[in-house]
Amino acid sequence: MTSSAGSLARLLMETVRQPREVARFIIGQGYSREVLWMGLVLVTLISVLLVAVFSVLLPPPPPEAPERIVLTPLTYATILGGSLVITVFALHYTGLMLGGEGRLEDTLALMVWLQFLLVVLQAAQVVLAIALPALGAYAAIVSVGIALWVLVHFINEAQRFESLGRAVLTLVAALLGVGVGLSTLLAVIGAGV
Repeated sequence: MTSSAGSLARLLMETVRQPREVARFIIGQGYSREVLWMGLVLVTLISVLLVAVFSVLLPPPPPEAPERIVLTPLTYATILGGSLVITVFALHYTGLMLGGEGRLEDTLALMVWLQFLLVVLQAAQVVLAIALPALGAYAAIVSVGIALWVLVHFINEAQRFESLGRAVLTLVAALLGVGVGLSTLLAVIGAGV
């Protein structure tokens, strides 16, 4: 493993162990908005590619399983990318309304890093689902817990709150806004629910 790959792996592990410190580190890098938006597009594309590859690797569902909705890569990229953009703005502006002092760039940087972490967790889930199918569902539940843990701390740091409670409140309020925004996006692209 190269030094940069080792550093990346350590940063991913520290994100789970010490999300506040990693959030401060990422915010401290001072990436420009342009770089951050490109990063968001990149993690969206990586996620779409992983889903496409893994859909080929995973066995098909049993015939008695309910029918799955199959999305084209472009549709999935639009939904994922759109929901990430909506989430960034919802978390940022909700945090500001609740007394936060964060910058949009801070929220965007942390959401890009969180999405990268989720891509890594997604890859681990699929490998586990192939190797030990019974543990695949448990890995998904653990991944959701990790994502929420990290996200609450990231919101707290991005908005410079002094309380995780305000970060949780921001998350809940923003999720309501994301739900409305995502419903609108799905309606626009014709994917009714």
